[in-house]
Amino acid sequence: MKKIVKSLPALGLALAASMAFAFNMPSSTQDLYGLDPEHGWININEMPPGASYSCDNSGDCLYDGVNGTPVTSGTFRYIPPTLK
Repeated sequence: MKKIVKSLPALGLALAASMAFAFNMPSSTQDLYGLDPEHGWININEMPPGASYSCDNSGDCLYDGVNGTPVTSGTFRYIPPTLK
């Protein structure tokens, strides 16, 4: 019985560590880039307010980095913000 009581703090620590890893959500803020013929590489996560983009039907649209691997298919078209 004394052996079990002495091992309880270690078991509690192991349980707490496993729970911390189990409920820790990974960061899902992967930067995505589009290649526009006029503006070059654009980080769509940092686009100015009012700006947007579209993906047409052919080619590669979004990449996981500059000169990276295509993530989404389609031709990237940057739509700059309109001045009011």
